[in-house]
Amino acid sequence: MALLIFCSILAVLFFWAVGAYNRLVLLRASVAKQFAAVDAQLLRVLIWVQGNLPASMRDMLSEMEEAALPEALLKNERDLNLLKILEELSDSLDLVRSQPLSVSAMQKFNQDRLALAAWAKTEIRAGQSGESTWFIDPLPYKFDRLKAQAWPLMDAYNQAALKYNEAVTQFPASVLAKQVKFVPAQTLDIADLLA
Repeated sequence: MALLIFCSILAVLFFWAVGAYNRLVLLRASVAKQFAAVDAQLLRVLIWVQGNLPASMRDMLSEMEEAALPEALLKNERDLNLLKILEELSDSLDLVRSQPLSVSAMQKFNQDRLALAAWAKTEIRAGQSGESTWFIDPLPYKFDRLKAQAWPLMDAYNQAALKYNEAVTQFPASVLAKQVKFVPAQTLDIADLLA
């Protein structure tokens, strides 16, 4: 009789573990799926910005990719700053695309994405104060519109990540999550999109 009770307990634990594991896997897949939508929109933003660069900056960007910075590029620090931001954002987007649940990759991606938003705000202010900038109307409006289109996608990603994080940290599933090395996902900082 004791053996039957013991086997029943083991069977319940086994089926619970399988169910909990499947739930965690589904939640992880949901996070990755939501990030794919964010990735597609932010790739559109990146391509749009690169496509609207003045021809001289597009040439510099292609030369940066070939690791041969021209001397003239070093004289214009604002342009160089944007080109570095675009290159780093592209690299971090590639990395997080392959590892959407990596906390460090997502933090770097957040940092690079916010750097692009900060650059746009700085350029808009520069244009308003009479400084020379190529980022003039209607480009800031279109940039803001593309960012606004990303907001619901990023919010959906954050909701999926929070749901997954709750499941990963909730006892007793947290014990299973530690065994299979499932860690909480990093959420996206969307404060810049609301400003």
